[in-house]
Amino acid sequence: MEQQELSLKPYAQNYGLIYGGYSILVLLLLYFFNYDQNTGISLLSFLINTAIVFIAIHRYKLDNANNLSLSSAIKLGLAIGAIGGLIYAVYMYIHYTYLQPEFITTLKEGLKTQVEAEIERQNLKGEEADTTREIATLFASPFFMATSALISILLKTLFISLVVGLIKKN
Repeated sequence: MEQQELSLKPYAQNYGLIYGGYSILVLLLLYFFNYDQNTGISLLSFLINTAIVFIAIHRYKLDNANNLSLSSAIKLGLAIGAIGGLIYAVYMYIHYTYLQPEFITTLKEGLKTQVEAEIERQNLKGEEADTTREIATLFASPFFMATSALISILLKTLFISLVVGLIKKN
């Protein structure tokens, strides 16, 4: 008689909430302590994110009678990324729209300067120049930043869960 696998849902929900909460905490700490994102903070954050996914997969394997398939590990990692990423993306949109809108303003001004220099360098005129300006403005919006963060988290958790799944699979 073959043993049924445990549901991934409770593990994904619990660790997805932890992942999203931790991501929000990092953004808030950077904001309140007026830090810029740097390599050290990024590396520490990646290690903690890796630990969250690793612990979730490890707990699932232990609770599933020490059975783990690579597909289950990847599904669990992506589910954690989807839940945590959605929580973080929604908060990030709210953060940059209401709590720190000056960041978006500064980003748009810097991007505008770069775009104008590039338009001048490439000698773009009329509709081409206007389209380039519109696209650049799109990249500096809270919605685009939140969407990019969600995609980034999904890719990160896919990679982490793939590596952890390859290490821990039966």
